Amino acid sequence: MPPLDALRAIHDELWDAARGMDRYAPGVVPGIDIAPFDLHSVRETALGAFLDLEDGNVGRAVVAIRNVLTLQYRDSDWPWSGTFPVTAEQADPPGAAAVEWVHYDPNWRQFVGCILAMCLIHHESSLPASTVGDIEAALLRCVHGEPETRIAPWYTNPNLMHAWLLGHVGALRDDDALIAASEGRRALIVERFERHGDIDEYNSPTYDGIDLWALGLWATHPPTDAFQATGEAIIERMAERISVLFHPRFGTTAGPYIRAYGLQPQRYVSLAGLCTHLAGEPADAVLPATLDPDTVHVHDLYFLPVLSRVATAFTGRLDLAPVTGERHREQRFTRSIAESLLRPELAVGWERGRRHEASLDQYVPFSAHVLVGGEPTVLGVMVPPETAWVDVERAGDLEFSVRAGGRDGTVGVRFVGDREMELTDDGLAIGPVRVRFDHPPADIAESTTPVGRAVDVSWNTSEATAHLLVDT
Repeated sequence: MPPLDALRAIHDELWDAARGMDRYAPGVVPGIDIAPFDLHSVRETALGAFLDLEDGNVGRAVVAIRNVLTLQYRDSDWPWSGTFPVTAEQADPPGAAAVEWVHYDPNWRQFVGCILAMCLIHHESSLPASTVGDIEAALLRCVHGEPETRIAPWYTNPNLMHAWLLGHVGALRDDDALIAASEGRRALIVERFERHGDIDEYNSPTYDGIDLWALGLWATHPPTDAFQATGEAIIERMAERISVLFHPRFGTTAGPYIRAYGLQPQRYVSLAGLCTHLAGEPADAVLPATLDPDTVHVHDLYFLPVLSRVATAFTGRLDLAPVTGERHREQRFTRSIAESLLRPELAVGWERGRRHEASLDQYVPFSAHVLVGGEPTVLGVMVPPETAWVDVERAGDLEFSVRAGGRDGTVGVRFVGDREMELTDDGLAIGPVRVRFDHPPADIAESTTPVGRAVDVSWNTSEATAHLLVDT
């Protein structure tokens, strides 16, 4: 079934007519039985409404939009002013005791705001005048509620969305102050991009898709001429990088990944997979073969209609050609260096020098996708909670050293892969990839996750080193 038809079936199955919203899909939190909680997702309800508008199901879309609008936090001095709860059932933030990301998600201003704006851009004439007016009021709350310095300069995806939303609302209301604010944010984003040569959310299977969506809005619905020009310039650089790093045999780009939920696009829905599918890659090569409410990370499939609307901004720039020779790419940021190596039978990526705290559990400083005898093997290095940083350096052609620094005298490395890993006398092995430890670990714990197998190795020391060999 084509992904868009699968999304229609999922939306129909999860739609709760009594509540007028989409239920949370089991695949959003795999392994946890959410059915007794009967939760309703705010962002996916808004995305489902856009799909309904695209399909002419205006009545259901209006019900969904009105229920989403009702849940928006009203203007206040609190840091959640103008954002939306993640679910309809989420309790209001508990005042001064509220914790960001726990009691409220500030980025829902940008996500839901941009989705609602797209509903007006493409379908305003189909909507009742009262709904149009209420969406416009909600968009104003989104931009007014965002604290000016809340979004860090390196936090690419909400910055891109918020810059566009500021300008879009400013143009809609003929508000010079909002347009000036959007231009100021756009200029800071562009300055940082030009300094580094790429976006901070470098090579992320999830956030590349959000960034391309936001930049697609810059390019196809620009609040000012400058948005179109700079949006196209950033897309061009991102497309160049994706084209070099994409390996069709594995359906993904080579690492390293600043943020990833998994290493195989066939195991979970990724926005990068949706983008490469829109650019012509077969769905079963870049997305799970089965797309239903139980598919891991299925909520990202809801982005397919809004991505499709801006896809002309990036699909023509992507050249997802087979890897017939050797490709190498190096990306330098202020303190870190990311490198990727592709050959017909492998895709390897590694990084050193990165020091950050945000979403460290999704950071993949080393990954290897290897074909031996036509069978793929995948291994990645990730960062468990007791570890503060990981540096990976190339020590030979396909030899790498992994050095990890820990917290409070303990350090660990998480190895993730697509199959069971064999423990050896001095390390572990998975297919053609061998890992050797400098010192015997204090503990080794194996587990199975929704996106692959994992082995957590820990030492009672402040630093530890492992050595990887990819044998092709």
